[in-house]
Amino acid sequence: MKNILNNDYLLDLCVRMAHHSTAIEGNKLTQAQTASIILNNYIPQAMNERDFYEVRNYKTLLPFMIECLENEKKIDQKLICRFHAIIMENLLYNKGQFKTTQNMIIGAEFETTLPYQVPVVIYEWCKNLYYKLENTFDKDKKLEYILESHIHFERIHPFSDGNGRIGRFLIVYSCLEQDLFPLVIPVEQKDRYISILQNKNLKDFMLLAKESQKDESCFWHSFKM
Repeated sequence: MKNILNNDYLLDLCVRMAHHSTAIEGNKLTQAQTASIILNNYIPQAMNERDFYEVRNYKTLLPFMIECLENEKKIDQKLICRFHAIIMENLLYNKGQFKTTQNMIIGAEFETTLPYQVPVVIYEWCKNLYYKLENTFDKDKKLEYILESHIHFERIHPFSDGNGRIGRFLIVYSCLEQDLFPLVIPVEQKDRYISILQNKNLKDFMLLAKESQKDESCFWHSFKM
């Protein structure tokens, strides 16, 4: 899958990733407006400043992601914080820094990781993910480990804001890193996705991921033609 790097497909992926991931969090921009901002540096109409930066930041994120993948940069605490700083540029005063006060997930029946525990927990999260990925050649198992780790990441909730966006981006990064088709969770599947996270429903997450990967395969092949 590394042969898709530096391809127009990645620009298309970036637009869809930016649109759907931010829309899940409440961003009001359409995919066409998002494409205009990312691909053409053009603001098609007056819009909320936060909505603009939420999608525009993915344009900065894309080349850094490609650079990291080409250099086979593994996910670690430092890289997660760097990705977060880019995604939350102009949006969060403590971008790229782990939370220092306790946060919560609305409607959740569990508590997120305590701030003082986050650095160690994230270190272990990275270590455990790569241990599992590096000890299997089965692509379905790799995908399962990536999705399982995402559920865990969202329960850690290591940042004061932007946890969903950085978590979904890490899925994309891990898939590309492991030569898997990435997956973009569509905003239309928001309720299903939230239910999956709340109930740790890995089985349904795999089904959702497979649906998304099938779409990505079609997108990728359309750019190859």
